[in-house]
Amino acid sequence: MNITVSAYNRPEYLARTLEALAHCDGIEDCRVAVMLDPCDSTQEQASIARGYGFAAYQLSRHVGCNTTIQSSFQYGFDHMGSEFHVHFEDDTVPTRDCLRWFAWASDAYRHNPAVMSVSAYQRSSNGQVSECGLRRWFTPWGWGIWRDRWSGLNSGWAASGDVSWDIIVNHVLRAGRYEAFPTVSRIQNIGAKNGVHVPSAAWHRENHHVAETADDLYGEAVTWTQTRVDARADHA
Repeated sequence: MNITVSAYNRPEYLARTLEALAHCDGIEDCRVAVMLDPCDSTQEQASIARGYGFAAYQLSRHVGCNTTIQSSFQYGFDHMGSEFHVHFEDDTVPTRDCLRWFAWASDAYRHNPAVMSVSAYQRSSNGQVSECGLRRWFTPWGWGIWRDRWSGLNSGWAASGDVSWDIIVNHVLRAGRYEAFPTVSRIQNIGAKNGVHVPSAAWHRENHHVAETADDLYGEAVTWTQTRVDARADHA
């Protein structure tokens, strides 16, 4: 599996994300590229990435979150040869079995065109650690997509920072398709500081922080079973 991690100006967050990623089950079989949007701490962040044995690449100029994430996926498909590509932002900390979730889901839904993407995030645990489901939504914190489904997102991507890229993906480009998700989160969102769309730490605790992830419940390795198709309203 190939993975990219995008980062800008929060080296302390990047270090936490990469430390967790380096200890994920199956990381030895993965290639990781850390994509750095240039800022004053770029060299520090590159050093952090190399310290965990991950490659680090600096974009030629500062382009912002929207374009950095698009460029990360395009790098994965064009240069890393991904058929299914996984991306983390610098404030999305994976659980120990997160990569096993992506590996399982990428195989399980590969030939189902109704599933656009795979998410590792679940705000509130609402099932067993081995359960998963489908929902008509798109979640941007730790996600993966297949090459054929990426082409449609790439062509309509919101490069401008005037609107967040994930809003366009969810409400336009998703076009009614599902994302696969675990009923117990495989991501912890730690982005309480310096987030473009996070007004305060209190707001982050209320809206993004996960109370219970798989790391809180982890025991023996699991095999996932789809137990639901979420009835959440489709806003596409």
